[in-house]
Amino acid sequence: MARRVESNDRRGERRPKRTSTAYRQRMRRLGIVLLMLLGPACAAPTPDNAAVERHYAEHRSTVEVTAEGVVTSVLADESGPSGTHQRFIIRLAGATQTVLVDNNVTIGQRAPVATQDDVIVHGEYIWNDQGGLIHFTHHDPAPAHEGGWIQVHGVRYQ
Repeated sequence: MARRVESNDRRGERRPKRTSTAYRQRMRRLGIVLLMLLGPACAAPTPDNAAVERHYAEHRSTVEVTAEGVVTSVLADESGPSGTHQRFIIRLAGATQTVLVDNNVTIGQRAPVATQDDVIVHGEYIWNDQGGLIHFTHHDPAPAHEGGWIQVHGVRYQ
């Protein structure tokens, strides 16, 4: 059955217009296909600790990572030219490697972490001989860099 929709004709007068059922079904199918194709691209990254371990072994830096682990130490904040940074160390889940998380709280939100908290961290990995560090764990106000985040107790801090 066709649905009646009003539209303007060339003289600006309102007149009924019919849209076919077949057209609506094609558009609905197209929408479903687009959701199926684009949905995974919009999903949050999943933790990949093996990638972090690989980057460490290969001395790679400036790569986007998502890591999951347990907070082993909460360190004092550190101030620098780009602002105040919240710092804590996580041990990667299923591994012995530890990583320093360096979260700029001048730009982003402070994550309320404590020792033994399970966290997921998304940001930029930088290699060092102590296991590396993850920074850019906040949104990027310039939008020149992919935004990062810290998830603790089911809440995401950007």
